[in-house]
Amino acid sequence: MKKWITDIVQEQTYDATRQAKFDIATIGQSMGYQVVNLFRYSDLKESNQAVRSRIDGITEAITAGDLLVYQYPSLNSGRFENFFVERMHQRHVKFVCLVHDVETLRDQRPPKWIDEVAYFNKCDVLIVHNHRMAAKLREMGVTTPMVYQYLLDYLDDNHKPDRYVATPENFKRGVVLAGNLMKSRYIAHWDHATPITAFGHASPEVQEEFEANPQVDYQGKFYRWELIQRLPRTFGLAWDGDTSIYRYDDYTRYNHPHKVSMYLSHGLPVIVWRDAAVAKLIVTNGLGIAIDSLADIDAAIQEISDRELAQMLANVSAFGYLIRDGWFTRQGLQAAEQKIISPHFTVPQDD
Repeated sequence: MKKWITDIVQEQTYDATRQAKFDIATIGQSMGYQVVNLFRYSDLKESNQAVRSRIDGITEAITAGDLLVYQYPSLNSGRFENFFVERMHQRHVKFVCLVHDVETLRDQRPPKWIDEVAYFNKCDVLIVHNHRMAAKLREMGVTTPMVYQYLLDYLDDNHKPDRYVATPENFKRGVVLAGNLMKSRYIAHWDHATPITAFGHASPEVQEEFEANPQVDYQGKFYRWELIQRLPRTFGLAWDGDTSIYRYDDYTRYNHPHKVSMYLSHGLPVIVWRDAAVAKLIVTNGLGIAIDSLADIDAAIQEISDRELAQMLANVSAFGYLIRDGWFTRQGLQAAEQKIISPHFTVPQDD
């Protein structure tokens, strides 16, 4: 049995769309997986047969009995997604779906381009973010076996070790927010005593709003490696606001934001919503703070003693190695392999 994993080929972006999938494919390669490159394209003018032929060409080397891990969504059409899993099953290939996003949960309504429940039920195993996401998918009607990834990894071997370490001496009690700032326009009205540094894409209008607020230090947008070099040693804020399209705060009840992994992998403790799916992991492992509202942020940061902060930074430094080493992806892939190869395997308990 050969093992395969998809990667998405597209232009470089400032957000995590390309980065997270590339990292997972790279980690898979270290485990003996071979990469299948999927190019983003529009199939509007293609017939069904043309789409199936394209998929057969992409997967020509995959044979019956092989295992394929498919990173969903591929950001192609719903027709492409469905034809891909159906074609693999017709060729007797085991199909594991590694879920990055569930559009139905993010939008709080089923997307028009695909029936996600039906799609997930075509897969042999799902790798989902956590138990909450699994429970919600079960509630929606998904019956496919699921395993958990728990966090996204964030590979980085391009920086000196001290880039990953914050200490009480070089750490400032502020916050940094990095990502698509169109999801976080609330920082234009940031009126907390704690200053905020912001990196990411924003429209010219939104940039002007940021720059007009003396409590906001808007640094612009940078690609991955340059961004990491510029991150200040402070608390990483993982807090997306509502927009007219998405209810991001509700989505964090189920997903694991890529920015959480970016912060932790580079020595920054995080601040998350108390009801976020990732909050329990953060609090239990002493990796940051969970709060109910941004109105609590000043008190939450200032109430941490110097001793508690030193321990938190030490926790993050050790934990960050797991993320940079790909531990979470590896254990998720291994759990999926076990479900495929030996679904009834159990470890006997000692007497």
